[in-house]
Amino acid sequence: MHSLKLLGAAVFLLASLLLKVNLQKPLISGLTSASRLDLEPLQVSYQAESLKKLAFGYENFLSSLIWIRLLQLAQVTPLKTDTISWEFSEVNSVTTLDPKFDIAFSLGAIYVSFFRRDKEGGLRLLQKWVRQRPHYWKSHHLLGMHYYLELNDFAKAAPHILKASQLPGSPAYLSSLGIRLLSETGALGHALESALELFQNAGNGETRLRLLARIRSIRWNLEKQKWEAALIHFKTKHSGKPPKTLTDLIPFISEDMNREIASLFLSKNSSSELKPLLSEVFRFQLSKEGTIEPLDSRDAE
Repeated sequence: MHSLKLLGAAVFLLASLLLKVNLQKPLISGLTSASRLDLEPLQVSYQAESLKKLAFGYENFLSSLIWIRLLQLAQVTPLKTDTISWEFSEVNSVTTLDPKFDIAFSLGAIYVSFFRRDKEGGLRLLQKWVRQRPHYWKSHHLLGMHYYLELNDFAKAAPHILKASQLPGSPAYLSSLGIRLLSETGALGHALESALELFQNAGNGETRLRLLARIRSIRWNLEKQKWEAALIHFKTKHSGKPPKTLTDLIPFISEDMNREIASLFLSKNSSSELKPLLSEVFRFQLSKEGTIEPLDSRDAE
């Protein structure tokens, strides 16, 4: 047992010396390309797990050394290949050795995604952070924003933003943002139901005000969709001929959507704040191009 401890100490000392040399290189001879090559995904995973096996109980110390080296050597040039950035491999190693290193997850993911344009690397880091901290609002928030801003995937962004909005310490605007992203997927009915649920459970005054505005926005869009569906039915019935006025579309309007919305409001025990939203009437007109547009431009979404 004593010999194993000595072996572990020797390996750790050797690893520390090697890292120290790497840390000093930029100060002595400038950056070296050999230690900063972008890697294949399998190499990245192997590197992180190998370091963890060789840490011998000094995981946090090694993690800090690698983090310092990363801060010295990090590049800002975008990736030109399909490989994973070297910076991602370093952050991955840091967070494998020290899973509680939150700043490495957040700052590292932003750096990898923004400066190196390594969207896949940034995504992996944030997914890993969510697995490590499933009840931390910032991990879900940054992952949701990565899906939204970097990958343009609203369907995957919305659940994480909404999850973040329900966790302690989250800012008031997140619930409204999550509902907006959910609306962007086209699932307006689901977005409205989620918004009403969030409103019912919201204790923050600012959160409730933002959700009220979002609920009104969804209702407006649903009403517009109703008129657009009627316009399609009219044209189908009249061999593509457009209507002369909006009144011509009234017989083609389906009231099923209104009934569903009303029942949804009632099922959520609508408060006095919500009831005016249900009764509000939005007015539309036919544009010169034959499309549906708001009668009052201030209502346009």
